[in-house]
Formats: sequence, structure tokens, C-alpha cells
Amino acid sequence: MSNLASKFILTTLSAKTASFIVTLVVLVLYFLGVRLLDLLELKTYDMRLLSAGTHLTTSDVAIAAIDEKSLNELGRWPWSRNVIAHIVDRLDKAGASVIAFDIFFSEAENRQVLERIERLESEGGYSAKTSPYTSIKQALAADYSLSQAIARRNKIILSMVFLMSEDETRQLSAAEVKRALASVKSQAISLIKDSGGGKLDFPMAEPKGLIVNLPELQSASHYTGHINSMPDIDGTLRWTPLIMRYQGLFFPAADAQAVRVFTGAPGFTLHTSEYGIEALSLGERTIATDEYGRALIHYYGPEKTFPTYSITDILAGRVDAKELKGKIVLIGATAKGIGDIRVTPYGPAFPGVEIRATIMQNLLHENFIHRPSWMFVLDMVMLLGLGTALSLALPRLGVGNAAILITVLIAVYAGAATHFFRTQFIWVNVTYPTLLMLLLFMVTTVIKYFTTEKEKLHIKSAFQHYVPAKVIDEITRDIKKLSLGGEKRELTVLFSDIRRFTTVAETLSPEELVKLLNVYLTQMTDKVFQHDGLLDKYMGDAVMAVYGAPIYRPDHAKLACRTALDMMAALRALQAQWRRTGHPVLDIGIGINTGPMIVGNMGSQTRFDYTVIGDAVNLGSRIEGMNKVYGTHVLLSEFTYHQVKDEFPTMREVDVTRVRGRNEPVRIYELIANENYPHLDWLDDFAKAYGLFHAGHPKKALPVFEQLEKAVNDPVSRYYAQLCHLPRRRGDDKK
Repeated sequence: MSNLASKFILTTLSAKTASFIVTLVVLVLYFLGVRLLDLLELKTYDMRLLSAGTHLTTSDVAIAAIDEKSLNELGRWPWSRNVIAHIVDRLDKAGASVIAFDIFFSEAENRQVLERIERLESEGGYSAKTSPYTSIKQALAADYSLSQAIARRNKIILSMVFLMSEDETRQLSAAEVKRALASVKSQAISLIKDSGGGKLDFPMAEPKGLIVNLPELQSASHYTGHINSMPDIDGTLRWTPLIMRYQGLFFPAADAQAVRVFTGAPGFTLHTSEYGIEALSLGERTIATDEYGRALIHYYGPEKTFPTYSITDILAGRVDAKELKGKIVLIGATAKGIGDIRVTPYGPAFPGVEIRATIMQNLLHENFIHRPSWMFVLDMVMLLGLGTALSLALPRLGVGNAAILITVLIAVYAGAATHFFRTQFIWVNVTYPTLLMLLLFMVTTVIKYFTTEKEKLHIKSAFQHYVPAKVIDEITRDIKKLSLGGEKRELTVLFSDIRRFTTVAETLSPEELVKLLNVYLTQMTDKVFQHDGLLDKYMGDAVMAVYGAPIYRPDHAKLACRTALDMMAALRALQAQWRRTGHPVLDIGIGINTGPMIVGNMGSQTRFDYTVIGDAVNLGSRIEGMNKVYGTHVLLSEFTYHQVKDEFPTMREVDVTRVRGRNEPVRIYELIANENYPHLDWLDDFAKAYGLFHAGHPKKALPVFEQLEKAVNDPVSRYYAQLCHLPRRRGDDKK
């Protein structure tokens, strides 16, 4: 067997082994549950629910809303129980089949609301002949009035609340808890069909206490159910507890009670097993639940999906009785100020009363979202099968084909999960299978990379000492980059050279000279690479760098200028070090030019360099040499200046000159580092003198140049002061 075949088999086996390990890890994570992943799955659930849109065609539930309009007309909440009793009367006359309260009355009525109504009537706010509150005012006991309104009708659903923590029950005495339970004990489900041997102590959230309505109201009511909610770990309400166990008794939700009365079901049947609750039956309807008695709420749309009528409009007769007749009417708050607001997949401010309307509609049409207990086992089997298949397939594919396969699988899986959600109301887990597929692709790709790309890494590591890393990266991505030839681009070139290097070299031994150069060139090269420059070559003591190639950067001129300033800053630090150690102190000049040049691999068939050529390159080299003429450190051409003038305000024009090899004059600018001078306020004076000199008035310019030479030790002013002493002749501007 060849070495290549052996290497392929080893790579395949390694990838398969790692893939199987990843599959087992994801299975364990799914079995144990990871909070972050579970939260992500909940968000995907919300996305699937929201993507279905609003789909409530007809509603069996209407809402009598305690809204802002009602609060404006009837006063702030809570209202008098006489008002509530009058609302019950109006709904009953309108033909409501069931009247359910999303509020409960745990404390006795105070007289403040009734006194406010009387005050409004005395001020002319209501007419004694037309006001619907005349009979209310005449009532002596508001709570008694409401209890009578409830007792007269066998279709009122009151609410109660279970307290789930010890902190909530601290203010309740044992006697109060006992009396509360006694008042609602008759509401507990009496018919239980158990398939688990009669043991009903399976794990389930146990309330610590109970709040019920006033005794006179509770005794008048025929039906009471709890209105507890159980948000998920992200605070969003997706599940509703249809059943709650308290002191060995199972109590239905108020929503289930309302549907029971609405449908005429004789009672409830609870189905249990040794693992927990399985379902709740209301007559012919059997609602499957999870083992804790919960069902997934199937939201039909955003707020106000259900028909909602302001209570003040109902009392004033502005709502057609046909809108309420034959329906379950929920009395509850939609006004944000009252506080009955919940977080749902549709947002953080969803009225609690509309959630209850949704649950009732789900019960009536048996269209809760399903997440049966066996789905957990199905998910485990699916993860195992998916992991096994991909563990065998991915190592045989290239990276590109593997990426396509994983992308298609994720899209198909997500599409299927969405389809089942919309059509069958089944919640299929998406997060863990997606995570498994992505991890398998990543692990397989990484293993292939480290086994089949090892030689390429060795080559890259070796050549990075001679060629910039970005050139190697581009070559390894496209081997055609190694072919001869090039392309024309606008780039920026930077040249730097050590001044009087020959003199310095004569004072040092070869070993000392090499060491000094290595320290200097390391610092300069680092600055080139920091600003994405291409280190084209070292030419003895000179450095040539290119910006904008091989990876194009539109700001190549700015990068070159930043490099020059950083090189000068690094040089100053080296100069201070050399002075302390007694070494020769080096000084440099830098020239920068921007223009069109040919970039690519130049050379012979057997050896070539990635470099740039062209007139713009030569101009950059000539400009670097002109630092010796003006005594400057960083010079750049007008072509670079126009691209960077907004970025670097500390620049000045130093000459208009013809360089060797060019017929057209070029404007030369100096890029000044702030550290070179205490301040730069004198630049305006230099510009005026510079203008006078080039306008043919050297005598007027001379005093300014001489003053600047003395005041700030400006080498360019010194250069022009010397020129001012020379007679002006035609052609003096040619250098």
C-alpha cells in the first residue's frame, strides 16, 4: 500500500473517530440540557410561531376590557363591586354563555369608588335619569351585591391563585390557608384514571399556599379555577398549567373551567401514569399535556387578535349584543397601567387576559402546540442517526462538498421542522441537530486540515522569513499567483535609506555592523507589517515597501504615511539607546510616492520576486534621496499629498523640482512629525516666505527664513536662506 493511501486511510479513520465522539457529546448535552442551547431553541420556537402569522378566523371568546377608555370614564382601578355586578348583569342580558373573571376579589370593598361616583353625579357628571349607576348608588353592600349577581347565574368563573414560594405565603396564617383550601376543595377533580398503580406522588411543582376570593363571593360561585402562569427560563410565557396539585388534590385552570361550562361537559377526567399527568378530558375533548400537566399555548397572533370591547361601551349599550351572545366573555385588564402584562413570543407587553382567551380557544379547538414526552426519545434517536450518517459521509468529501451537504441538510431540517409546526402543531427540536451538524463539519475539516495540509504549513512557515505572510496566504489560496506576469494598479511605494552609512560602516567591525543593521531593520520591518505593507526588498541599508498589494487597500497612501511616522518614532527610540551605549547613531530619509505601477511576479522561469516596477517607483526612490538636499526626514510627492492631506495636516510644500529621469516638475511635500519641533505655529510664516521666494522676491523672503532657522532650527528654511544669497538666474529652479 502506498504512503499516500496509508495517509488517506489514517485521515479518514481519525475524522470518523472524532465525529462519533462529537455525536456522543451532543447526545449527552441534550440529555442533561444546556441553558444557553435551550434558550436558543426557545427563540427558534418563537420564530416558527411568529412566521405562521395571524390565523384566528372566528372566535368563541370575547374580552370585556378594563382599558384606558374605561379608566377615564369610570375612574381608576379598582372599581366598586357594585360596578362589577352591573357589568355581570349587562353581559348576562347580552347573552354571554360564560362570564370568566381574570381578576379576583381577595379583600373587602372600600367605599372610595362609590363615593367618587356620587361626587361625579353631584357635579353633573352623570344624569340621574340616564346614569347606569343609579341602582349601584342605592346598594348598601357592594360585596353582597356582587355575590348575588354571581349566585343568580350558573355560568360565572372565578379565579384563584396558587402561591409557589415560601416568601409569598409569609403573611398567611395556617388558619387562613386551611379556610382557603376548604372554600375551593369542591373544585378539585374527582375522577382520576391512573395507569401507574394508583400512586399520584410523581414529581410536580407544589404550591405553598393559596389565595381565594372573599368568602361571600367564593360561596356564591359554582366554578373556580386557578390563573397561575409558568414562564420559561427567559421569562416568556409559552406553557400554561392546565392542572396544579395542591395538598394531594388536582385543581383545573380557570380557563378549563370556562370551557367545561361552555361545552356543557359534566366534569373533568384526569389521566395519569407513574411518570406524571398524561391528559385532561372535558367531555369528549381530551387535551394531552406534559407530565407536569402543562400545555403549549398556540398563540393566534399579536395583541388584539381576539375581539375586545371596552367595559364602558358595554355598560353604555354601545356594543351590539350579537357580538357577545353565545360566547365566553373574559373580564380583565388590557390597560398597561394596571400591570396585568406578560412576555410572550409576540413581545414583552402582551395583556394577560388575552393569553387566557388564547388558552380557552386552544381548549375548544384542541389545537395546542404538541411536545409529547416521546419527542425526547425521538430527538435522541434522530441525533444518533444523523451523527452516524455524517460521521461516515463527511470524511469522504472535500471541504466544499461537505459545506454544501451541511448547508442543504440544515435548510431541509429547519424547513421540515417549520412545516410540522405549522401543519401538525408539533414542536421538533432544531438547535441540537443543527449544532451537531455544524460541529461534525468543523471537526472533520479541522482534522483534514491538520493532516493533509501539514506540508503546506511547513512551506508557509519557512517562506514567511523572506516573504510577507499575506503574499504566502494569497499564493496558497491560488497557486496561479506564482506564474510570471503582473497587472497595473495605483499603489504607493516607500523608500528609506540610512544617511552616511558608508562612514558609519568604516567605524565598525563586520559583526558589529551586521548586529546594528539587524536591530535597525527589525524595527523598520515591523512598522511596515503593522500597516499592511509589502516588504519588497532590502537593498543593503535601504528598505523598499509597497502598499495596496498584493491585497488591495484603498487607503494605501495613508498607510505608507503612517508607516513613515512610526519608523521615525522607532528610530528616535533607537537613537537614544545608541547614545547611551556608545554605538554610532543612524539617521534616515524616507521618500513616498503614489502612482500607477506594474505589480506581480518578475524574474526568470526558475526564480522570481513579487515586486513593483514603473516610473512611479523610480520617482519614489528619487524623492527619498532629496531628503539630503533639504535636510528633511520624510518627503512625499504631490500625488501622495492629494490623497492624504486631510489625514495629516502637518505637511508643507518644500519645492517644485524636476527629478532625474522626468521632464515634468513635481511638487515635493514634507510630512512633519509633531515630535520634531516644540510647536508648529511657524508653518504659516514659512509658507509666506516660500511663496515670496518662488514669486521672485528672495530678498523679502530671506529675513523670515533666517529667523525660522534660528528660532526652530528648520533645515528647509536654512536651505532657502542659502539660496536667497545666490544670484537668481534662469534655470535655477532646476535641480
